Parts: sequence; C-alpha cells; structure tokens
Amino acid sequence: MHRLLHIALLLSLLAAGCYKPEAESHALGSEKNPITMAFVPSTEAEKVVSSGDELCELLGEQTGLHFKSMVATSYVGIVEAMAADKVQVGWLPPMAYVFAHERNGDQAILKVVRHGKSSYRGQILVGTDSGIESIADLRGKRIAYPEHASTSGHLYPATLLIEAGLDPEVDLEESYSGSHDAAVLALAKGSVDAACCFEDARQKLVDNGMDDLMQTTRVLAYTPEIPADNVSVSAGLDPELTSKISSGLLALAASEEGKRVLFELYEVEGLVPAADADYDPVRNMANLLGLDVEKEID
Repeated sequence: MHRLLHIALLLSLLAAGCYKPEAESHALGSEKNPITMAFVPSTEAEKVVSSGDELCELLGEQTGLHFKSMVATSYVGIVEAMAADKVQVGWLPPMAYVFAHERNGDQAILKVVRHGKSSYRGQILVGTDSGIESIADLRGKRIAYPEHASTSGHLYPATLLIEAGLDPEVDLEESYSGSHDAAVLALAKGSVDAACCFEDARQKLVDNGMDDLMQTTRVLAYTPEIPADNVSVSAGLDPELTSKISSGLLALAASEEGKRVLFELYEVEGLVPAADADYDPVRNMANLLGLDVEKEID
C-alpha cells in the first residue's frame, strides 16, 4: 500500500513538473557543475596553472564540493566572468576587487597573509644626506616610481604628495623605472632625488649584495596600510556555498599541504577573514586621484 502511494505521489510530481531527478546532480558544486575558481598569472603562468589545479583538488577534498580552475589573461576578465556567473571565486588584488564590488557586488571573503600581515605599505625614499626633510621639500625634485599602475610604488605615494599640497605632474619631475628595484637603484645612483617602492624593496637589494643601501638612503614617508589581495565570491553565490569555501580555504591554509600549494601559487603564507570595508582606503585613494579604476587594472 505504501509503495503504491509513493508511486502515485511520484507520478503526480512528474506530471506537475516538480520532480527533477537530475537537479541534484547538476547543482553548483556537483561533479557535473563544478565551482570555477579564477586566477591571473601574475607569476609564472605554468606554475599558477598547476598550483591552481592542485588547490581546487585539495579544496574539493576538504569541502566535498567540486571545483575547477581557470587562468584568465587579465583581472578585468575575471570580473566580467564573475558578472556572467562563469566564475564564482576569484583571486583579486585590491584595485581589481574595488572594481568587482562596484560593478557586480562581488564580496571579499578572505585576505592573504604575507610576512605575517594581511596588509603592506609603500614608502618614499631619499638620500640620507639629501637635506630633504618633508614631503613638501620634494617640490622641484626628480622622483622615480616603479610603474604607473603600482599601488604601493605610485598610487599611494602620489596620494601623499597631493595631501602635502603638491601636484605631482607639475611640481616634480616624474619618471617610471619599470620595477621597484629599478626605482631604488635610480636613487642609489643619484639619477633621481626620491624613489617610491614597497616597504621591503631595499632589503631585497641588500640581500643581493648592496650592503650600504640602508646607510645611503632613508625613508622620508610611509603610505597608509594597503589591504592585501583577496579571495572574492560572486554576488549571487549561495551563502552556504560561500561559508563552505571560506572554511575550506582557512582549513587548507592551516595544513602543511595547503600551505605549500598556497605559497607556490602566490607566495601566500596564510589567509584571514576579509570584509568589504577593509578596502575603503583603496576607494578613498582612487577618488582622491580621480582614477578610472577599470583602466588601472586592465
């Protein structure tokens, strides 16, 4: 009798179009419909591909969900793919995240940790005996940045200049050296009067034999803390899946195997929870400089 009732109920559901035996097998996170996690090859492309694949495999084992990796050619490409729901999880730097949140409503869930911190600073360096004692003293001086789009080496230091009452394009002689190392070397050689770079740029050169660099140069000013790059999820992702992804990545970051893969991927030493408000300083900087955020990350 019960079996007949069950069959009758099943037939009625099928007739009404309410029962779809394939629905569960096609749910996001299933083997037939894996969650896509996207990366950009900011380091060696082959290493990012292999590490991304391994991370997805480990995260699948940790969560019981299925993942696949995708390596995009640009951060804008990841943001567009998240908007189209072709990508559900993206690894994004600060500026790209601000754009993703503004355009799509995508949400940062975790920040990366490097050197024990989930943030970093830029700095303005000058010669030890230069006589330059304040940012205002840089008026009329030669200054080197690594690259135009460098957050710690250009955008944040430029904000310091503006806040000190300088117009960088008018009041200083600007140049772009191509890298943080090259900007510091330009200062060391006397080609410029000031150099902008990330906080630990000098130490890398000291480790490579420039022993006197710490004595011949000094820090004129530090930028505010810059939030680290993050793991973001698409705006429409189910909260339960978001929670599983976040918990799974945190668990991996605490495991030896997970630590190895994350470091191979992007030299990530750990992960911590993130909130959208963590990136307000980046928004404020972009507004002050009048930046088109999308162009800065393309």
